[in-house]
Amino acid sequence: MESKYLKTIASLSYFHRKIGPIVFYAYPEDLLEEQLSTRIANIMDQQFSEGFFTHSFEETITMNYYFEIQSDWARGNNDMLMISIIFDEQTDIKVEEKIQDLCIEFSDKLKSNEDIYTAFYISDLNNFNREEQEKIVKNNELVKLWVRELYWASVEVTRQKTEEERLAELLSEKYVFLTLRKLSKGPLPLEWMKEWFQDNFPKKNFDETIETLAEKQLIFINQIGIVEKYILLLKEVNAERIPPDSVIEYIDETPELIDLILPKVQKYFSKYETKTEEELEEDSFLLFQIISDPKKYNVLSELRNGLIPRDKLPKLVSKRNLDALSKVLNFLKEHDIIEELKFKNERYIVLKTNLQVTTAFPEYLRKLLPKEAKPVVADKYNPKTPERKMQKEIAEILKDVRNKGTKKTKEEKISDFLEDLATKNPENSLSNKYSNLDKKEKRMNK
Repeated sequence: MESKYLKTIASLSYFHRKIGPIVFYAYPEDLLEEQLSTRIANIMDQQFSEGFFTHSFEETITMNYYFEIQSDWARGNNDMLMISIIFDEQTDIKVEEKIQDLCIEFSDKLKSNEDIYTAFYISDLNNFNREEQEKIVKNNELVKLWVRELYWASVEVTRQKTEEERLAELLSEKYVFLTLRKLSKGPLPLEWMKEWFQDNFPKKNFDETIETLAEKQLIFINQIGIVEKYILLLKEVNAERIPPDSVIEYIDETPELIDLILPKVQKYFSKYETKTEEELEEDSFLLFQIISDPKKYNVLSELRNGLIPRDKLPKLVSKRNLDALSKVLNFLKEHDIIEELKFKNERYIVLKTNLQVTTAFPEYLRKLLPKEAKPVVADKYNPKTPERKMQKEIAEILKDVRNKGTKKTKEEKISDFLEDLATKNPENSLSNKYSNLDKKEKRMNK
């Protein structure tokens, strides 16, 4: 399942000493319309102290952080700046808090560079000497790089998580993982479950946990009688390893890679299949933690599409996360998720085992299901059935009697017919049926 992103723009506004507030740089480039650019820049006039604030234009939501940096070339020795993250729809409070943290981090980064103010004088480049021009160009590129990194970091925090991420995030909590494992053995009285939970996780809230699991439709509370309640597991959630699909692509694209990769994959899964139930449970919890970690999941997602040259991996994360990338790679390698190999004098990172989150009907409930039975097909109506045939015969006899002018009562006619029929087939159920009908009719006539 693919992740979804909000339409996002990062812009840095600057108060130009001659023309006033302008958007100095926006990324992605050429995406910010001129009218909106002007409106965003003018927000600066409404802010007089450093801080974070939001502002909306119809369907456009902006999260902004106004700040000042020291400048040797500015009037008053300060340049006024505002970083804005622009969205095309409303976000929640958690996203707002994360964006605020990113904006503060961005402003601190600029403030920590004593020469960064030179970047904002790129339009007046010809008015400076050669040494100053070099500083302006260098810092101008640096500021743009930081805006781009801020954009990617903002996209990451607003990314709508996949279903496997949401499930993994929930089960990466040990108390949730073990609670569901406990319920996988069968239904338990609510009070028993509460007692077990509080004994094992005294710092966690049992009622909130059960409410969350019920909202996710993982469990169901069944009340028997007036007071007795049971908890039933509706879905088993498992994280497991599977061979990477990308290995198949190497056969067609770079068949020589198979000799390097396939033996490593085969060797691992030959061991994986021998793991005990306890080892698989421990490994499953580890996989939930990997999938729920955005840094690890980002690398995993990219490697699902194929191998990646190691020197290109830093581009998958923002610079602020670059230091953590090495730790992520080491962790994934240590736990047999990825493998590093050398091919044609270049080092590659390849997926050794893919991860998969699945949901299934609980095993204890599957055991209670009856064995599969053959489908029962209803008989189609056929006018040639025995009952229909007998009805026609009765009609023919009655017609024949009428034609002969013999007058008999209805009871006599039917009785004669049944007697005749009985001599031919004494056990015929239909004769009994009509006999019973005859007796019933006589009682009704009386």
